[in-house]
Amino acid sequence: MATGAFELLGPDGERIWNEGLPDGIPVVDGRRLLVLDEPTYQGSWNADRFFPHLPGTVEPTRVLTADEARTWFARTSAGHGIRRPS
Repeated sequence: MATGAFELLGPDGERIWNEGLPDGIPVVDGRRLLVLDEPTYQGSWNADRFFPHLPGTVEPTRVLTADEARTWFARTSAGHGIRRPS
């Protein structure tokens, strides 16, 4: 059983459902841009895999600098779920 640790949002603030596929993540400047937010509900689901030999992992390669983070965050809009810092 898998549980959601984040609310997944597109750069427009629209929810991206966990059941979706990678091509459902919008492309911004040649990169898929996904906003991770605090979950609005506790959810869980069966962790079935469409491609059992393709690992579902993410490996961060580096932490963005503050300027890089601001630049990418500027490409998002305050939609239904994105909480912009003050």
